[in-house]
Amino acid sequence: MTPSRLRLLALFALAVPILLTAIASGESAAFGALALASAAGGFAMLLAGPVFRIILSVLIALLGACVVLVAVVTPESSGLEALALVAGVLQVLAGGWVATTVRRWPTGGSKYSRTRLDGDPASDWDSLSAGDDPTDDR
Repeated sequence: MTPSRLRLLALFALAVPILLTAIASGESAAFGALALASAAGGFAMLLAGPVFRIILSVLIALLGACVVLVAVVTPESSGLEALALVAGVLQVLAGGWVATTVRRWPTGGSKYSRTRLDGDPASDWDSLSAGDDPTDDR
């Protein structure tokens, strides 16, 4: 499997339980907050480096455990809590799987790199926007 397809499959595996948790947010506001935090972590994984991706995937798995905990502690038992419980378990499993496969994802481009390439006009323009002088040798 190519690294790009692996990344797409991993993000889809994370998106499904996050969406299910968001659906269950009608029962408890905690489910909405946990779904939002998990989605933000998933989007951050697209820009992060390999080590930070592992940290984010473990964090997403922990957020899935929090979804399970909230679903178990909620006193009323309805279909939405059961949906959130299943979603939380899926999120823990998907987060663990992503943590093991994230090293094979493609690396980010130089667009988000803090280092400037010598002679790259786009990099020089970006450094001007940041307030740096590309002609300064210091």
